[in-house]
Order: sequence, then C-alpha cells, then structure tokens
Amino acid sequence: MIKIMVATDLSERSAHAVQRAVQLIRRQGGGEWCLMHAVSGDSSPEDIAGTVRQAESLLQDQAEQLGEQAGSRPSVIVASGEPHRVVVENAQGFGADLLVVGNHGKGSLSDYFVGTTLERMVRSSLLPVLRVVGPVTTEYRHTLLALEPSVVSLQAVRRARELGLLDPRHCDAVSALELITSGVMLEAGLSAEVLEVQSRERHQQLLKLLDDEEVALDSERVQVHMGSPEAVIEEGLRNTGADLLVLGTHAREGVSRLVLGSVASRLLATQSVDALIVPPVR
Repeated sequence: MIKIMVATDLSERSAHAVQRAVQLIRRQGGGEWCLMHAVSGDSSPEDIAGTVRQAESLLQDQAEQLGEQAGSRPSVIVASGEPHRVVVENAQGFGADLLVVGNHGKGSLSDYFVGTTLERMVRSSLLPVLRVVGPVTTEYRHTLLALEPSVVSLQAVRRARELGLLDPRHCDAVSALELITSGVMLEAGLSAEVLEVQSRERHQQLLKLLDDEEVALDSERVQVHMGSPEAVIEEGLRNTGADLLVLGTHAREGVSRLVLGSVASRLLATQSVDALIVPPVR
C-alpha cells in the first residue's frame, strides 16, 4: 500500500486533491494518509497559534467524514512556516510515497503555477507529486507518458506503476525530437532522411525502455514527432484524450528543467490536465 499526503490550503482547488486521494486510498482498500496544511509564518506568534488551532479543528472534522469515504481515516498535520518547505519536510517525515496537491485558484492556470508555492513545492520535493486540476468523477481512464530515452524517464515510468497510476492497457507515450530549421540542417549536413533515422532509433529506444519496465505497448501507441516538446505533448493529449500526464524531472532542477525541455514548465502552467511529476531516485 502507498502512503499519501495531501497538501491542502482549505480551498476548493485543494478539495479536488483531497477527493483524488480518497479515490486512491479507497481503491487500495485503505492505508495511511494525511491531510497537511501549512500556515504562513508572517504573522505574530499569537495569530499563528490561533490560525493553527482553527485549521486543526476544521481538518479533524473533515477527517472523520473522509475516513468514511476512503475506508481509512487520515491523520492531520498543521504547521507554520514557509508553505512549500513545511509541506515537503512533513511529507518526508510522514514517509509518504506520494504528495497530492491542488491546482489553480481564481486567476489563470499560468498565474497560479509559475513562481508560486505549487511550483516551489514541485521543485524541492523528493517525492512524486500528483497535481490535481479539477473535480474527481472517475478513476484515471488514460495516461500519457512524456518520454526520452533516459534513466529519468525510466524512473518516471517505474514510479507511476508502483503508485498504481499506470495501466499499460490504457496508456500511450510521446517523445519530441526538436525541429531543426532547414538552413541549420543544410549547414550541418543533415537531411530529412537523417532525421527519419533518428526518429526510428528513438522509437526503438522507447519501446525497449517500456519493455524493460514491463509496460508492453503496441508500436503505434509510442509516438515520436518532430517539434517542440510542448507542441508534441499538447497534440498527444488531444489525440489520446489522456486525463493524466506523467513527466520525469532531473535532479535538483525541478519543473524548469523537465526532461522534455524548459518549455515543459509552461506546459504544466497551461494544460488543464492532472500531472504526475516524478523526481529522480537518489
């Protein structure tokens, strides 16, 4: 069984994350999970203490109801400090396998994600982070893996399977080969035929990576396209109707250096799809 921590700011967006955690816990027949709320440490000690008590009372009441829904009552942690640090530290202390977080508020998705607590949380977490965008009505129906032939992608696939978030029967994979302008191609002595060879080689590498992780996908369900990672993934999401995107990240660089390129940060900031963001195993 996996242990889950849900970071909640007591808003509607966090309620979606809580309900996804309920669904995951219920599916595995119970297990340990926790509601975590971080109180900013900018106020006076007296005000912080009062806010902590109020949040604890509210979450304890919610925990009773959620326990009935999930089949296992969540524990509650409320702590003060810099929110992203408090959440990540407590998730590690709890021994969580997965950190579930909500998404955007009243502003645009980009405004909420870039340069905010959520982005900093994703950057600093050593745990996989499941970003939940909207209301939870069903289990995930289809997963899109965004891959490159690397250990980072291999680890992302492995963790997604271990967390029960990857069913090979309902999964596709995409990978981007960066477009090269015709002038640069000529200068470098490259041709369309060379790029086609590279595409076929990438395709075979990804099939082997997936096979090594016992994720047997038909060849046509692993797509390699020329273009920016952002464009390739967006097209993949449209074509497959996936409701979960799986991404791997490089060590200590977080979302701004996703394995698929720096534009992936903007991808997460603009796509209204749940995303499992997997840091490298250390």
